[in-house]
This record gives sequence, C-alpha cells and structure tokens, in this order.
Amino acid sequence: MMFQRPSKTRHHATARGENSKRRGSMALAAMMSLLVIVGGVALALDRLWLDNAKTELETAVEAAALRSGQLLASDDLLRLDADIESRLEHARHEAGRIARENLIAGMPVELNLDAEGDIRFGRVIHRERTGEDVFVETIDGPTSVVVRGLHSRSRNNPVATLLNGATGNDGADVSALSEASIDNRIVGFQPMAGVPIPVLPLAILEKAKDGDARESWQSQIEDRQGSDQFGYDERTGEITRGPDGIPEIHLRSAIRRGDPGEANVHVFDVSGSSTIDGLMGQFQDGWSEEDLPNRLTEFRLDQRLDEFDTVDGIHGSTPRVLEETIGQCRILFLYKNFLATGRSGAGRIEISRAVAGRVLSVNVLEDDGCELIIQPGVMTTRTAILADDDSGSNADRRKRRGSADDAEQVANRYIYKLQITN
Repeated sequence: MMFQRPSKTRHHATARGENSKRRGSMALAAMMSLLVIVGGVALALDRLWLDNAKTELETAVEAAALRSGQLLASDDLLRLDADIESRLEHARHEAGRIARENLIAGMPVELNLDAEGDIRFGRVIHRERTGEDVFVETIDGPTSVVVRGLHSRSRNNPVATLLNGATGNDGADVSALSEASIDNRIVGFQPMAGVPIPVLPLAILEKAKDGDARESWQSQIEDRQGSDQFGYDERTGEITRGPDGIPEIHLRSAIRRGDPGEANVHVFDVSGSSTIDGLMGQFQDGWSEEDLPNRLTEFRLDQRLDEFDTVDGIHGSTPRVLEETIGQCRILFLYKNFLATGRSGAGRIEISRAVAGRVLSVNVLEDDGCELIIQPGVMTTRTAILADDDSGSNADRRKRRGSADDAEQVANRYIYKLQITN
C-alpha cells in the first residue's frame, strides 16, 4: 500500500486561510469595540450636553420669573383704576423677552405667552393642615408667578443631540420650572455684597397737625389730596405732563435765616458721622454697610429708632445731585417729630416708617431754599428684610431694642422684596 505525502502547498493555503479568518474576526471585534466606545462617548457627551441645556433653561426661566415678578410690584398698585389684565399681559411679555435673551443649546429660549401657557400668576398659600406652601393661580392681587420652560418634540423645538441621526429621534425634551414672589412685610433693610440699600436720605413730614399748612405724606399721598400734574411711564422711563392717577407731594426745604420748622423735608445723616461728600455719595448710590449707624449690618424699622441729625437745608451741590436721581424709584423715609438745634434746617428727627417714591422735579428758589416734587412709587429690592427673616448675626439681634415677633407687622404698600421661592 502506498501513502501519498500531503502537499506543502495545500497546508500553507489552509494556514493562510485560517490566519485570514482570524484576522477578519479580530478586525470585526475591534470595529465592534470601537463602535461601542464611540457610542459610549457619544452617550456621555449627550448627557453632558443635555445637563448643560437643562442648566441654561433653568437660568432662563429664573430670570424670566424674576422680571415678571418684579412687574407685579408696579405703580399700578397705587392707582384707583388700575388695569390688572394689562399689567399681567405686560409682565407676561417681559418674561418672554428676558427668556429669549438666554440660549439653550445655542437656540433662544422660547416661552408660550398665551394666557394658558407657560407663565401663570397667583398666590402662594400656606396650608396649616399639611404644612405645605401651595401655588394657587389667580389674577386677584397676584403676588407670585410661575414660569415653565419647555423645549420638546411636541413643540418642535427639542434639544439636538449627537445621537439624533443614529437613533432616528428628532432630539431630546428639556424642561424647567421657576417661581418668583413678592412680599411686602418689610421690617428693615440690609446691604448685600456689592448691593447698597437703594435709599435717598430724605425724610418727609408724615402727618401735619391741625392748622399746619404744610403738605404731608398722609394728606397728599395716602388721603389723595395732592395734585396730579405729572406722570411717569414705567415702560419708557419718561416723565410726562398731565395726570396719571397717582398724586404728588410738594416739598420745601429749610432756608437760611428762616424757621426750619416750616420745612416738610430734611436731609438726614443716618450714621451721625458722615461728611457732606459722604451724604452726596448716599444720594448717588444709597447706603452701604459703612453708612449704617453703630456698626450695624442692617437698618431695622421694627424697633424704636434713634433720632437722626439733619443737615442745614438743601443747597450747594445737593440740588444738582438730586437732579441726577430724577425718575429713579428709591426708598424714602417719613418723620414724626422735628426738633431744631440750629438754623437752616439743622435739627433732629424721629423716623417713623419707610416709603418709596421718585423725584420728578428739583427747583432751587431765590431764597436759597429748594422745592421738590415727589411722586410715590412701588419698587422691589433684594435688600429688604421680611418679618420672618432670620438674616443678621446674633450680635446684631442683641443690639435691637425690639423683636419682630413683638412688633406690629404692617404691610408696606410701596416696597416689596422679590425672591425666587421655588
């Protein structure tokens, strides 16, 4: 029997085939591994992309809610015939404008501005039974606004991702919600880092006694006996001639060699140690922490306040600095008692409460006095301290003569604190 030796050529061919198959399998495995790695990287990048988009949308709706909430505290609250629906419509469109100034994944943030859309007005109600704060939608004196941001496939504006083409999806849905509220249970003010208290250091006569011909805040503003010759357009920032439904008060400073008790407005020094230049800085910028008395970090109204020194009238560079504030809504103060300690307005006053208003006119008189026309206004400030705030250090609390729990908590119709509440 004869045996045939296997051909070396066939053996080599078989080996080459097996090596080719092995290399092909390795190439396929490498390609699959690469696809998995690329897919994982794409998924991770998409996750980061969507997380960033979420943050951008949250920032946008928070800014929109703050702007819309700010407009809930409008001068309209001082008018007898205020149009609430027009005010809310303006607040709604302002929220949309602010949102569009922000971007989500490179696209402007779009809100549904319909009445039943993304911006809802109402009140936050505390339910004693559950201990929860609940938003209740209403246009009857709303103090809160809820803004929803939604970029989704249902609205044809989803956030595009790297895997859109691979998965066949049009994009991803991203949503955010923010609630802003205004609160006027104001008991004081506290400067914040880089944010002074927006005051004008002016004290206005709160109430005139019988037989006193001076105009007072009580009679001219709150009893609405003041003239209404000017208007202020909050949308354009322009002062107009003609009535706007909000009365004004005419203020007259003390004059040299005159009776300071005939004035119904005084410039006062909150710290008792400010220079004239320091007071001018307060007219321009408000009160910083360095301006407050006795090294306090806040100015409280829910306690018996000290008396404050007044300066000798409104003259020199003061009228010019006041002219620079025309149209700005600032915190002002009312006083109950004035005790003259010198001539031309120098004395001491007792501050009774805080209000808000804007200077409409400054007129220097021939007798060196100054006449101001001021209209009340409604404003929001982050520097306001609410009745139930726990802000301030223990040392500051010990310096207070009274407690917010013991003080009469009266809502301030002119000043509100605006804050994100959810």
